[in-house]
This record gives sequence, C-alpha cells and structure tokens, in this order.
Amino acid sequence: MTGRFRVLALLLTAATLQATLFDEVRVDGVAVEYLLLVAVLAGHHGGPERGAVVAFFAGLLHDSVGVSPLGLHALAFAPVAVVVGHLSVRLAAGARGLAALGLLGSVAAGVAVAAAIGTMFGLHPVDGSTLLGTALVAALMTGTVALPTSRIVRWAVTGGLPVDIDMDREPAGAVSPTAAGRVGRR
Repeated sequence: MTGRFRVLALLLTAATLQATLFDEVRVDGVAVEYLLLVAVLAGHHGGPERGAVVAFFAGLLHDSVGVSPLGLHALAFAPVAVVVGHLSVRLAAGARGLAALGLLGSVAAGVAVAAAIGTMFGLHPVDGSTLLGTALVAALMTGTVALPTSRIVRWAVTGGLPVDIDMDREPAGAVSPTAAGRVGRR
C-alpha cells in the first residue's frame, strides 16, 4: 500500500470515527477532536511539510462532516501541524512527558485557533474563559485516544520509510563519489 493510500485510508477512517463515535461521546458539550489529533500527530511524525498537507485535508474532512463552513478547520489545522512539526524536530526525541504535554497543548491550541478563525468570519463570539475551559476539556478527552492513534498515524504518514533518515551513511553496495574518483584514476 503506497503512502498516499495509507493517508487516504487514515483520513477517511478518522472522519468516520469523528462523525459517528466521537461526536456522540461528549463531556460538558465537548467531543473528542479526532481529526485535529490526526493533524497534530501527522506534523509530529511526518514533519512540517507532510503534516501541513495531511492537516489541511483533515480540516476539510472535519468541515464536511460537521456544521462549520468548508475550509475553516483547514485554515486552523495546517498551521498547528506545521508548528508541531518544527518543534518536534528541534526538541529532544526521548522526552515522553514533554511530548505528551506538547500534544495536549497542541490540541488545545488547535481548538482555540479554530474558534478564533470562526469568530473572525462571524460565526459566533467566543468568551475567553469559556474557550479556555472548552480547549482544556477537548485536549484531555482527545489525549485518551492519542497513543493508539499515534502508531497508526506514524505508519500512514511515514509511508514505510524509516522515521529518521541518516544522510551521512552510504547505502549498502553504493560506491561513494570519492571512491569512484579513485577507481577511475590510476
């Protein structure tokens, strides 16, 4: 299965779960933001470029299964995924606690950014304290499904490629340019 089909299968499955299962389970009127989680994890595992593309389409799917105008969540999810992708490259890979807090913060930020963009387009005004509470509840609820989702997103976004690519190492059986130059000269 190629990488694009993996991402397509991931996004369609996530949209189905968002529209059916996770939309029905609410705490204080807040549901799990599953497509936002997929966008954040795509930025984390795939880097800023892959994360932005996956997040944009996740946002479009979120708008197509929800009641928000088409493109609103795509505008919010893509920048969040880019920031997560850049930060995950620069931060220590071994700090699991920091990664978990970063995930929760990223989901909360994504909810806040989507609400702010909705306010800019005149959907409904948002109170700051209500928004903070909503973002925290959404982040905590979304964090409960993050671990299994992380493995699936890593599988889909990396497309079978290794997570870390060592650019300094020569592939097996390859002749380095310096060695090839020495072989040609006698």
